[in-house]
Amino acid sequence: MKRHISILAIVLAMVVAAPVLAAPSVNLGGSLSTVFQIVPSDPIDAGISATSDLHLELSMEMAGRNQVRGYIGFALKEWDPFENDTEDPEKGEMNGKSLTPRTVDFLNTLTIDKVYLETTGALYEGGSALTTRFGDLAVDYSPYTAHISETDGTIEGLQISGLYLGPVELAGFYGWATREVGEAEETTDVRFADLGIYGQGEIEGIALQGSALKTGDDIALAGSAEFAPVSGMDIIGSAAWDGANKATVAKVEAGIGEIPMLPEVSARVAVRSFDPLFNPIYRDDRKDDDTDEDINVVDLNAGKRGVTGEIHTDIMGVGLTGKADWHEQRDINRDLVGTRTTVGADAALTYEGFDLRAGISNLWSTVNAPYAILDRDEDADPETKTTLTMGVSRDIPVGPAVVDAGYDLELSTTGSGVDSSHKVAASTTMDFPMFSDVEMSGNLKYSEGVATYLGKVAYTAPCGIEFIASYNEDYTSKRAQGLSLTAGMSVEF
Repeated sequence: MKRHISILAIVLAMVVAAPVLAAPSVNLGGSLSTVFQIVPSDPIDAGISATSDLHLELSMEMAGRNQVRGYIGFALKEWDPFENDTEDPEKGEMNGKSLTPRTVDFLNTLTIDKVYLETTGALYEGGSALTTRFGDLAVDYSPYTAHISETDGTIEGLQISGLYLGPVELAGFYGWATREVGEAEETTDVRFADLGIYGQGEIEGIALQGSALKTGDDIALAGSAEFAPVSGMDIIGSAAWDGANKATVAKVEAGIGEIPMLPEVSARVAVRSFDPLFNPIYRDDRKDDDTDEDINVVDLNAGKRGVTGEIHTDIMGVGLTGKADWHEQRDINRDLVGTRTTVGADAALTYEGFDLRAGISNLWSTVNAPYAILDRDEDADPETKTTLTMGVSRDIPVGPAVVDAGYDLELSTTGSGVDSSHKVAASTTMDFPMFSDVEMSGNLKYSEGVATYLGKVAYTAPCGIEFIASYNEDYTSKRAQGLSLTAGMSVEF
């Protein structure tokens, strides 16, 4: 959690860093970047809407004697110097002020992202080397209960790792974090004590991992085991317990690198059971930066219980993969909303410089009503759905340039209807008389009678300024609609 810098915080940071300020090794790092964007399709003043923001990240890492390291990370909050709430852009009023002059209160603008002291070494003569950290912690014990994306810089306290007891390596932490409790106007910030322990090792050929976390009054447990019962086969089992919601998850996966009597054939099968209420405070919750879709194991499997399998082989240069999955789906109330069965196959090969791919997937579902799961709402499934995919891509020489071009077709049938989706993409880098390494790309999607597209040209000048011109027609929400012109620069140190 970011902390606004106050006089007390500045003094505290200096006190924390004092033991290493006189150290022989001081590394300053960070970045400063700014972006200016013009969007003519959103007229406010003279047909042009302009926005700008400035970003600053600064860190100091200092190394002293006895391998003590200190780290302080600063950040400037996202700043829109054109923001002015007293004017209304819908009435044609220019929504903003000039960049200068402008009063900047750094005590309320600059934040400390992370502060810690860390050392690696023994606690006593002849002891094993431990890594000990005081300050902001980074706990990475399990994607189910304590993932680094949710703990880095959030928990403050003491962390120790690298303690070996025979074949077992142990780690642990004790700290505290502030979290919001309540809803709407009743929300308050409450400090919780957090502590945890983690262990891993190999015993009798079995690789074991386990962790236990206590956050406030809630306990979360996670563990996994991996072993090879016979040559060429590996089995991985994982389980976790969310004490706050009294929910469990379990997953067992077996893989065969090469099936006996069937050379070049590999297979994998997995059984999973994910309680829809499983949602520990520090579990992995990552989303894709471009699509904002979930990419973590908990969200992808929430409420599902079933079995999945895959088999793969190569025949005369053609990669063939068969897939099958069956699971029941439960909602946030643990009520069964239906089952899904999916069977499909994919093929891929390279021929005369062309990368060819094709696939087929069949879905049978009884999930015939919308349902809620975790923090999202899901739509009902069609009763049956068949999806065909075909694609081709190749690097095509065009004069002095090489164009990476591709086409993908998706056909899906639900009932008597057929839906089609066409995607075309091309990109290249070209040199012009006064401009070198100009990146050009285009994307087109045609689906349900509607075409969306995005074209982009990017160029970085010798002076370091990056220019981007793009035209977005409903292709992505990450860019402004219509024509936008962007100029920006950044420096890292």
